[in-house]
Amino acid sequence: MLTSVKAILWLHIIRLWRYKWSFLNMILTYVVWILLLMLGILLFVPKESLGITVKAAYWTILAWNVISQFSSLIGGWMGFFISTGMVEEHILRGISPFKVITGRVIPGFSVILMSQAFIAILLGEMFKVDVLGIINPALTVLSFVLLMMESLSYGLIISSISLRTSIPHAMLEILNFAMVGLLMMPVTSLPPMLGIIYLAIPYAAPTYLMKIATIGGIGGAPLYFEAMLISVVETLIFLVIGIYSMKRSEEWMKRNGVRAVGFW
Repeated sequence: MLTSVKAILWLHIIRLWRYKWSFLNMILTYVVWILLLMLGILLFVPKESLGITVKAAYWTILAWNVISQFSSLIGGWMGFFISTGMVEEHILRGISPFKVITGRVIPGFSVILMSQAFIAILLGEMFKVDVLGIINPALTVLSFVLLMMESLSYGLIISSISLRTSIPHAMLEILNFAMVGLLMMPVTSLPPMLGIIYLAIPYAAPTYLMKIATIGGIGGAPLYFEAMLISVVETLIFLVIGIYSMKRSEEWMKRNGVRAVGFW
């Protein structure tokens, strides 16, 4: 068990080094178009609220970055893994292909950390705002872990579907692009009941907790406890669905092969 884990980690570290220029290109491309999006939004923000808005936008982008990278680099890599015939090779050696896919957390974290560092430096220089200032580190870490677990589970669900159908992973993760606008929405501007419905949208609750932890207002933040409860419950649901999907897909794959058209 420990040997296979070491081998998987080493595999992804080597790939990260070999394709370092591709990852650098991915990071820079991501930073450029995200900055264009943020600058377009910030042009219409009043000067007196610019500091808070820039900081809120930065942490919202971080949340979306986690969602996007984990679903694409983890969920999307299954297509490459299948096309090279490596799924069957690992199954013959008693190693679950999903364990190998989970190792994509390494390049995923690399892209997230480097791109967010670039964005933080550029925003700090342009708007003179300390976007990395954190009021509650513990809550920041907790919200990040919850968001990461939800995103990782979704990436594994995409991988499970890719094993059983011929649907491209891009079609399965297309809704992630709509999440940027949803995550930008201020919960405080919504009535309490609509606020709870909004927080029930996947990823919205942990992102809201991240904003509270970095911008402030824990004691008086509306729907704080509701957001915490929803985040924990949704994360558990995502994990259960992800584990169930992996087990069912592996059983189905051993009976029917890889990437045939099938149904749940």
